[in-house]
Amino acid sequence: MINPLRLSLLLSVGCSLAACALGSGSSYVGQVDTPADAQVLADDMAGFVAAQFPAASSTVVLDPTPSDQAGNDLTPAFVAALRDRGFAVVDAGQAGALGAHHIRYLATHLDNGDLVRVSIDGGTMEASRFFVRNTAGDLQAGGPFTVRQMAEAN
Repeated sequence: MINPLRLSLLLSVGCSLAACALGSGSSYVGQVDTPADAQVLADDMAGFVAAQFPAASSTVVLDPTPSDQAGNDLTPAFVAALRDRGFAVVDAGQAGALGAHHIRYLATHLDNGDLVRVSIDGGTMEASRFFVRNTAGDLQAGGPFTVRQMAEAN
């Protein structure tokens, strides 16, 4: 089991470093070891998004990854997981993008696992979760999502 203080430090450092690597309006996918790992991360990220919005009436736009990451396994798995939950997923230029929720995501290898971060609607809500390898070598959540939500302006 990971010490909660160490997990918190890992999340903070990982998110800070990853934020430096991202440009505005782009997602980031570092090394994801296997397609099975990508599926675990994608299902969990989509589950978080589904807990925030009614899927049947929500459209989402995913901020794209840089061109050198276009072949990653996570993005198509994330799109499929969102659609499986009933979300409409469109490109920013499509007609359905107006009024859609924008999702920026990050996945990077950290320590002996993977760190994911999901940012919704320009950072009004951000959630991070660290995934660790269990004794069988599979990825599993190392704890709950750490969520930060911006206060609404009055």
